[in-house]
Amino acid sequence: MKKWLIILLLFFLIGCDKTAVHVYEDGDLAAFDLICENIGDGHTKAYDLRLEPDCIAGRIPGFFCMRTINSEDVVQPLDTIYENLKILIGKDYGYLIIFMDADGTDAGYLAEKLAADGYDNIHYFRSGYDRYAILAGEDFVPETGECDAC
Repeated sequence: MKKWLIILLLFFLIGCDKTAVHVYEDGDLAAFDLICENIGDGHTKAYDLRLEPDCIAGRIPGFFCMRTINSEDVVQPLDTIYENLKILIGKDYGYLIIFMDADGTDAGYLAEKLAADGYDNIHYFRSGYDRYAILAGEDFVPETGECDAC
Protein backbone atom coordinates (compact mmCIF):
# COMPACT_ATOMS: atom_id res chain seq x y z
CA MET A 1 0.00 0.00 0.00
CA LYS A 2 2.79 2.40 0.91
CA LYS A 3 4.50 1.63 -2.40
CA TRP A 4 1.36 2.64 -4.32
CA LEU A 5 1.09 5.91 -2.44
CA ILE A 6 4.67 6.75 -3.35
CA ILE A 7 4.00 5.93 -7.01
CA LEU A 8 0.85 8.08 -7.02
CA LEU A 9 2.75 10.92 -5.38
CA LEU A 10 5.45 10.71 -8.06
CA PHE A 11 2.86 10.85 -10.85
CA PHE A 12 1.28 13.86 -9.17
CA LEU A 13 4.61 15.67 -8.88
CA ILE A 14 5.52 14.93 -12.49
CA GLY A 15 2.17 16.33 -13.60
CA CYS A 16 2.79 19.51 -11.57
CA ASP A 17 6.03 20.18 -13.45
CA LYS A 18 4.07 21.13 -16.56
CA THR A 19 5.41 24.23 -18.31
CA ALA A 20 2.73 26.42 -19.83
CA VAL A 21 4.99 28.41 -22.16
CA HIS A 22 7.48 26.69 -24.45
CA VAL A 23 10.11 28.98 -25.95
CA TYR A 24 12.12 27.75 -28.95
CA GLU A 25 15.63 29.02 -29.65
CA ASP A 26 17.51 28.89 -32.96
CA GLY A 27 18.77 25.36 -32.24
CA ASP A 28 15.22 24.17 -31.60
CA LEU A 29 13.94 24.80 -35.13
CA ALA A 30 13.12 21.13 -35.79
CA ALA A 31 11.15 20.90 -32.53
CA PHE A 32 9.26 24.10 -33.38
CA ASP A 33 8.47 22.74 -36.85
CA LEU A 34 7.08 19.57 -35.24
CA ILE A 35 4.73 21.70 -33.14
CA CYS A 36 3.67 23.59 -36.28
CA GLU A 37 2.68 20.30 -37.93
CA ASN A 38 -0.39 20.39 -35.68
CA ILE A 39 -1.78 23.44 -37.48
CA GLY A 40 -5.08 22.54 -39.09
CA ASP A 41 -5.93 19.74 -36.67
CA GLY A 42 -8.88 21.68 -35.20
CA HIS A 43 -7.21 21.98 -31.78
CA THR A 44 -4.33 24.31 -32.67
CA LYS A 45 -4.31 28.08 -33.11
CA ALA A 46 -1.30 29.72 -34.81
CA TYR A 47 -0.96 33.50 -34.80
CA ASP A 48 1.56 35.79 -36.48
CA LEU A 49 1.88 38.99 -34.43
CA ARG A 50 3.93 41.01 -36.91
CA LEU A 51 2.40 44.02 -38.62
CA GLU A 52 -0.23 42.99 -41.14
CA PRO A 53 1.73 44.01 -44.28
CA ASP A 54 4.71 41.91 -43.13
CA CYS A 55 2.47 38.95 -42.34
CA ILE A 56 0.68 39.15 -45.69
CA ALA A 57 4.05 39.36 -47.49
CA GLY A 58 5.11 36.02 -45.99
CA ARG A 59 4.34 33.85 -42.97
CA ILE A 60 4.57 30.24 -41.84
CA PRO A 61 1.77 28.35 -43.63
CA GLY A 62 -1.37 28.14 -41.52
CA PHE A 63 -0.57 31.13 -39.30
CA PHE A 64 -3.21 33.84 -39.02
CA CYS A 65 -2.24 37.53 -39.25
CA MET A 66 -3.36 38.89 -35.89
CA ARG A 67 -1.86 42.40 -35.94
CA THR A 68 -4.53 43.99 -38.13
CA ILE A 69 -5.48 47.62 -38.61
CA ASN A 70 -8.87 48.62 -37.20
CA SER A 71 -11.49 50.89 -38.77
CA GLU A 72 -9.74 53.97 -37.33
CA ASP A 73 -6.54 52.99 -39.20
CA VAL A 74 -4.80 52.03 -35.95
CA VAL A 75 -2.76 48.86 -35.45
CA GLN A 76 -4.41 46.66 -32.84
CA PRO A 77 -2.50 46.88 -29.55
CA LEU A 78 -1.31 43.69 -27.88
CA ASP A 79 -3.81 44.00 -25.04
CA THR A 80 -6.68 44.11 -27.54
CA ILE A 81 -5.24 41.06 -29.30
CA TYR A 82 -5.00 39.35 -25.91
CA GLU A 83 -8.68 40.02 -25.17
CA ASN A 84 -9.66 38.84 -28.67
CA LEU A 85 -7.62 35.65 -28.25
CA LYS A 86 -9.41 34.83 -25.01
CA ILE A 87 -12.72 35.13 -26.89
CA LEU A 88 -11.49 33.13 -29.91
CA ILE A 89 -9.96 30.33 -27.86
CA GLY A 90 -12.56 30.31 -25.12
CA LYS A 91 -12.20 28.18 -22.01
CA ASP A 92 -10.33 25.33 -23.70
CA TYR A 93 -7.16 25.93 -21.70
CA GLY A 94 -5.37 22.97 -23.29
CA TYR A 95 -5.58 24.38 -26.83
CA LEU A 96 -2.22 24.33 -28.61
CA ILE A 97 -1.37 28.00 -29.20
CA ILE A 98 1.59 28.96 -31.39
CA PHE A 99 2.90 32.49 -31.80
CA MET A 100 5.36 34.05 -34.22
CA ASP A 101 6.46 37.68 -34.23
CA ALA A 102 9.41 39.82 -35.27
CA ASP A 103 11.70 39.23 -32.29
CA GLY A 104 9.97 37.20 -29.57
CA THR A 105 8.90 40.23 -27.53
CA ASP A 106 5.22 40.36 -28.46
CA ALA A 107 4.90 36.58 -28.49
CA GLY A 108 6.48 36.36 -25.05
CA TYR A 109 4.18 39.05 -23.68
CA LEU A 110 1.00 37.35 -24.92
CA ALA A 111 2.23 33.88 -23.95
CA GLU A 112 2.84 34.96 -20.36
CA LYS A 113 -0.52 36.74 -20.11
CA LEU A 114 -2.39 33.69 -21.43
CA ALA A 115 -0.40 31.37 -19.17
CA ALA A 116 -1.36 33.52 -16.18
CA ASP A 117 -5.00 32.98 -17.20
CA GLY A 118 -4.56 29.20 -17.15
CA TYR A 119 -3.75 28.36 -20.79
CA ASP A 120 -1.04 25.73 -20.63
CA ASN A 121 0.11 24.77 -24.11
CA ILE A 122 1.67 27.92 -25.61
CA HIS A 123 4.67 27.89 -27.94
CA TYR A 124 6.72 30.55 -29.72
CA PHE A 125 10.00 30.99 -31.58
CA ARG A 126 12.09 33.59 -29.72
CA SER A 127 14.20 34.85 -32.64
CA GLY A 128 11.23 35.87 -34.78
CA TYR A 129 10.06 35.25 -38.29
CA ASP A 130 13.02 36.59 -40.28
CA ARG A 131 15.46 34.41 -38.35
CA TYR A 132 13.09 31.44 -38.66
CA ALA A 133 12.96 31.88 -42.46
CA ILE A 134 16.78 32.03 -42.67
CA LEU A 135 17.24 28.94 -40.50
CA ALA A 136 14.54 27.01 -42.37
CA GLY A 137 16.52 27.50 -45.57
CA GLU A 138 15.59 27.03 -49.21
CA ASP A 139 12.93 24.44 -48.50
CA PHE A 140 10.81 26.95 -46.57
CA VAL A 141 7.98 28.29 -48.71
CA PRO A 142 6.09 31.05 -46.93
CA GLU A 143 2.38 31.51 -47.29
CA THR A 144 1.46 34.91 -48.72
CA GLY A 145 -1.67 36.98 -49.15
CA GLU A 146 -4.68 37.45 -46.93
CA CYS A 147 -5.33 34.95 -44.18
CA ASP A 148 -8.29 32.63 -44.76
CA ALA A 149 -9.47 32.01 -41.20
CA CYS A 150 -8.38 32.03 -37.61
